[in-house]
Parts: sequence; structure tokens; C-alpha cells
Amino acid sequence: MDRSLAFYRDLLGLEEVERHRLEGETISEMAGKPDVVMQVVRLQAPETPGVLLDLQQYITPQGEKSDAQLGDVAHSHFCFGVPDLFGTYTSLKAKGVEFVSEPVNFDLEWGIVHVVFFKDPDGFVLELMEYPIKRKASTNQP
Repeated sequence: MDRSLAFYRDLLGLEEVERHRLEGETISEMAGKPDVVMQVVRLQAPETPGVLLDLQQYITPQGEKSDAQLGDVAHSHFCFGVPDLFGTYTSLKAKGVEFVSEPVNFDLEWGIVHVVFFKDPDGFVLELMEYPIKRKASTNQP
């Protein structure tokens, strides 16, 4: 949990909004595992209240490290929208964040999207996306 908080809260700037310990029959039933004791810290991005990220640490039973990679079955990721992808990439890379590649651009029909994938301290893949640059509508004026 400390490693994840240092990354998500301290490095990426998410705000801690709640912290609690869950244990007992209800959490064990929800998790589908016996005798669950879980520490949860809930975070949110400062500019997106209501979109929450829960960091969950299973005290018991302890989980196993997964080697699932982006694109593997049952692996997902989430994306952070940023106003300056290259600046954010450069800043995080200088702080030791591991990136899958350098930023890439996708020229879509409705605009240009800048994206890059990176990893959290546990190897979970995340995405940064710069808000799309909208194409100007073509005008058919004589």
C-alpha cells in the first residue's frame, strides 16, 4: 500500500478521499475468499470528482503476483487524460516511471490523439492520453 500511495497520490497527484479496513463475513462473501481482511484507500483525480480509484491490499489471504501483461485475457487498464502528454511523460520518466514506449499519435477521423502506456510499481499498465486535437470542419464554400 505504501508503494502504491507513493506512486498514485504523491507522484501522480491523486487525492486521498477515504481509508478503511474491511473484514468479516460480508467482505469475504464479496471477494469470494474465506477470512478476508483488506485495507482500502480511495483516491480521486483533483479535476474529476466522482471518478474514484480504490487501492486494495489483501492483508489475508495474501495475493500472488500476477505476470499478466497488457492485452492478456482478464487484464485491463485505465487511462488518465492530461493536457500536455509529452510534458507529463518527460516529467514522470525523469522521476523513474517505467514506460512501455515513447508517446505515439493516432490520427483518427475526428482528431489526433496522443497516448503512452506506463507501469505502476506493481507492473499494472496505465495509459496517459492528451485530450484530442479536434479537426476543423471542412467548409464547402464557393
